[in-house]
Amino acid sequence: MKKEIVEVGLPLKKHLIYYHDMLQKHGLELIFACTTHDLYFAKNPNFDGLTEKQIKDACTRLRFSNKINTPPIANAKIKKQEQELIKQGYKKVFDTIKFDFHYQKEGMASRVQLQDIKDIGLIVYYDNPDYYNYSRKKQRQLLIEELNSYGFNFKQTDLGLNKLQTFYYGKKMYGENQNA
Repeated sequence: MKKEIVEVGLPLKKHLIYYHDMLQKHGLELIFACTTHDLYFAKNPNFDGLTEKQIKDACTRLRFSNKINTPPIANAKIKKQEQELIKQGYKKVFDTIKFDFHYQKEGMASRVQLQDIKDIGLIVYYDNPDYYNYSRKKQRQLLIEELNSYGFNFKQTDLGLNKLQTFYYGKKMYGENQNA
């Protein structure tokens, strides 16, 4: 049986600095920060009825990341890769920008990611390879319990936000696993 990886992507209501301070209070340190610009292309951009992962898998993604306080990536490189995909029959379907902050403490197998996504808002993303051998339901339960141990206050019934579905349908779309 193939392992299923569960990732939660739960919307947050307060400002980034609130969660930064909360995570530090619980022993997690900011270990990485960057801006990420993702361009998604597809030959057939009809994603009706597809899951978040199916949409992602149907796309070719160009990703451009810069660590905070570093010079931006040259626009010429981006444009060249974009033009090449368009020549091959691809259409640009999503253009996303996010500020990505990774937190971790000693002994953690993964990172808590706070992502401030343009036109969506602040989301906490988390998966944990220590849980991959569990069922989908158990992984989700453990992920939420672990996030709550770092100061979050999620209920097991809280749904995560499906980013690509949200962009595609033009309204907030939710699910239990942002990797499914």
